[in-house]
Parts: sequence; C-alpha cells; structure tokens
Amino acid sequence: MKKLKYQLTIGLVCIILGLMISLQFKSTYSNRSKYSYKRIEDLVNEVETLRKQRDDLSAKVKEYQSKVDEIEKSVSSENEVANQMKTELDNLRVLSGLTDVEGPGIIMTLTPSNEIKNDGTTMIYSTDIIDIINELNAAGAEAISINEQRYVGSTQIKEAGAAIKINDEKFSPIEPFTIKAIGDPKILEGAFKMPGGIKDKLEELAGINVKITQVQNIKILKYNKNIQYKFIKTGR
Repeated sequence: MKKLKYQLTIGLVCIILGLMISLQFKSTYSNRSKYSYKRIEDLVNEVETLRKQRDDLSAKVKEYQSKVDEIEKSVSSENEVANQMKTELDNLRVLSGLTDVEGPGIIMTLTPSNEIKNDGTTMIYSTDIIDIINELNAAGAEAISINEQRYVGSTQIKEAGAAIKINDEKFSPIEPFTIKAIGDPKILEGAFKMPGGIKDKLEELAGINVKITQVQNIKILKYNKNIQYKFIKTGR
C-alpha cells in the first residue's frame, strides 16, 4: 500500500514537471515568435521609409536638373543675344570709324606738279578731295582715309588759310595726298577710269598726277577725335 502511494506520488510529480516543461517551452517559443514578427515588421517599416526617402530624393534631383536645364538654356540664350549685340556693336563701330579696319581696296596718290601755271604752283583743293570721296562712296567704299585721317560722317574737308583742314588736322595743298579706300579693288579703280571723269579732270585741267594702285590688304586707322553731340537727342 505504501509502495503504491509512493509510486502515485512520483508519477504525479513527473506529470506536473512535464506540464511545467511543456508550458515553459510554449512560452519561450511564443516569445521568440513574437520577437521575430516584431523585428520583421520593423525592418519592413524601415525599408518603406528608405524607399520613400529615395523617391523624394529622386524627385528633388529631377527638379534641380530641370532648373539647371532652364538656367543653361537661359545662359545660352543670353550668350546668343550678347554675341549678336556685340556683332552689331562692332559693325556700328566700323561704320562710325571708331575701330581700325583692314581689307582689299585701292590707294590713290595725288601729287601736284611743279609746273608754273597762272603765276602759281599747281595745288590741290578741298573740292578735289571731296569729289574723290564722293566717287569712292558711290563705288561702294566701306572705309576711307585721307593722309591717315579716317573719313567719317562728321569729317570736314575745307580750306583753312593756306592749308586744307581734315578732322582738325592741316595739310599743305602743294604736298602729295594719299587716299586709301577699302572695297572691291576693281570696282573702286574702275570708278576713276571713265573718260572725262575726276581723274582726267585733275590730270588735264589741274595738273595733278593721280596714281591708283590696287592692294589686297590695306589698313585704315580709326577716327582719333572725340565725337560730341550738342543738340542731337535719342528718340523716345
């Protein structure tokens, strides 16, 4: 009887220990499983957060790239406008004689003869030079100089006492004058080959030797005086 009671007691203790071990195992597995699910959820959230940050950064990159493209386009357009304005300004400087220029053309030399006519030495008059300038302009001359004085719209050619005044510089009318003109050499020279033209009149009537030489490259200096306007105003 005692032996049976002892065995029952031992069996009951074993059952209780088994139940306790089983419950402990289930609790541990449940905690591990719970921890594992929590970790996976955190990782998923972290991945989603990183993906959202990546998408935001990608959108920002596209936005900034678009701005960069607009700036580059604007700069390119401004550079194009600036280059066009510079070209126009350079052309205006050439037309107004404010820059040195060079190109093909002709060089004319007017040399008074030493023959005595009408009790005086042959001399050059301002009207002779003006006639030549007008003929050169009509023949398409793009730049003209007289004794290295650039001819511009405001240039005055006139007698000043015993001298000829050009751009406030005085020259002797009995000394040679050199006139340079840039343009088509053949056309410029041809303008003075017409019978009865300016060249013939200067040589036959005034006794002035006129020499014309075609040159492939002539340098004409810029107008070296200050251009001042006292009355002209820009339109509004």
